[in-house]
Amino acid sequence: MNSEEKWSRRRAIEIHDATANGFFAEYRGDNIFDSPFRYGRHLINRAWARCVSELPPGATCLDIGCGVGAHMARLLDEGFKVTGIEPSTEMRRLATKNIPGDLVCDGSVLQLPASDLSIDFVYAIEVFRYLDTHDNAQGHREIVRVLKPGGIYFGTYVNKWALDGFRQLSQFRKFAERLTGTPRRYHVEFETPSALCDKLRAAGFSRVTAHGAMFAPLRVLHKISLRLGAAVSRLTMPHETWLSDTGPFRAFAGHLIIIARR
Repeated sequence: MNSEEKWSRRRAIEIHDATANGFFAEYRGDNIFDSPFRYGRHLINRAWARCVSELPPGATCLDIGCGVGAHMARLLDEGFKVTGIEPSTEMRRLATKNIPGDLVCDGSVLQLPASDLSIDFVYAIEVFRYLDTHDNAQGHREIVRVLKPGGIYFGTYVNKWALDGFRQLSQFRKFAERLTGTPRRYHVEFETPSALCDKLRAAGFSRVTAHGAMFAPLRVLHKISLRLGAAVSRLTMPHETWLSDTGPFRAFAGHLIIIARR
């Protein structure tokens, strides 16, 4: 393990310790249109719920990077068995407000606390974006190891060519940090739909599909004006699938979602 790998993991935990209360507040917000975070998560959650609808009764689930436990709470309400792993101390503390504390443990996607071929559904929402290429590959192999044959994996990634300008901003920020000697904020792993599908197949997944979610320019509009962003979000939502998950538009969507089976 090199120093870059250690740093990206450690920095991801530090960031989430510092922002845990903000995440908790965002998840409790009701209006999905007044926050690009909530709107994006709403779209991710719709795709996640479709995977949940395919699970057998009482299925065993594993939430990687469970955060404040919002998804775990829903699965428990629907009668599923679920365990969450979360390396951030503050996130784990807040998760106990949503779910029983003994269902969440400190852990890492690099060494999952589950036996081989034991899990029906594994999901990792906004986890792999903080880890470097080596850790992504190792984490994917771990998920394949614990999934039952035919088990479902749901994961989100950062779209390299998203039209929100995030990659360009990240590159500029990284350059400025090097120029000024400022410590880096955190690592961001960018992916393209086709390359990511190839990586997941190489890890051992089958029936891998990539989906786009969130018309990426909405994030820019929210930065200009929350009211403008909310208004355009309402107008475009009926056309969301066409704008972010059809043909070439998928490569430019704000979120990249992978659904795969073992």
